[in-house]
Amino acid sequence: MYLVDVRLESPAHLSPADVRVLLSEAARPGDGVEHIYVQPAPPSAGALPRDTAPPLDVVLFLSHLTLTESERAADTVLRRCTTGGLRFRRVSAMPLTLLVELLGLEG
Repeated sequence: MYLVDVRLESPAHLSPADVRVLLSEAARPGDGVEHIYVQPAPPSAGALPRDTAPPLDVVLFLSHLTLTESERAADTVLRRCTTGGLRFRRVSAMPLTLLVELLGLEG
């Protein structure tokens, strides 16, 4: 399983629940999306432009065998959602096992 981190930047004021529904509806069975997590992005140092909503951070959990397949599937799902001014930007991707190992080292 791989995690793909995404940042949603949009003039639309969408709640994390709205974005979860939007992405869930855009995902197809072959995309391998197992879980979607959405939260407000940490505040940035500068002020947001007037016509921009605060960004949201999204994590897509994908069940593909390789990172490349997971990134490709995530990009496909995101492309399906880019109507109405929504803009998703992929931030990073990593194997879930690596994340668990890194968290284990911290605690």
